[in-house]
Amino acid sequence: MSLIYRKAEEEDLEALRDLGLAAYGRLKVYLSPANWEKMKQVILSEDNFPPLINQSYGVVCQENQSLLGMAFLVPSGNPTKIYTKDTCYIRMVGVHPDAGDQGIAQTLTHLCIEKAKESGERKISLHSAEVMFAARHIYEKLGFQKIRLLDEHYGLPYWLYEYELI
Repeated sequence: MSLIYRKAEEEDLEALRDLGLAAYGRLKVYLSPANWEKMKQVILSEDNFPPLINQSYGVVCQENQSLLGMAFLVPSGNPTKIYTKDTCYIRMVGVHPDAGDQGIAQTLTHLCIEKAKESGERKISLHSAEVMFAARHIYEKLGFQKIRLLDEHYGLPYWLYEYELI
């Protein structure tokens, strides 16, 4: 079967949560039980995927009826503790552990970059845990520059990355 990349829809909500738990479950070996529980609660929270689906450009990778990957591009004007109001940013890039080595994460990230360019964004950011070696390799390969070390999150060091679009 072939992989299909499409826009994330509200009907994907439960599958996105399941995919989030599977994809980010790989971090469990690096986390304390309490921090894994916190991460799990964020993934399952009504404050996570529903706003991402409604307020950002979400793209998923699907094979048959299964979601294998996801990524969300949040437009500029949505600042957080990490991101300024003048930058868009990528959130929740995740690939099911059984679907690795197919280029899904790279394709999803590239699709977010292309959407940001089409939307007239100037800069795109994302953050990644130090231990997410494959993800960080993909981001650097695509041209993201490591900007600075962020405060620990879930007991792990995270890096802020940026990509100049203009």
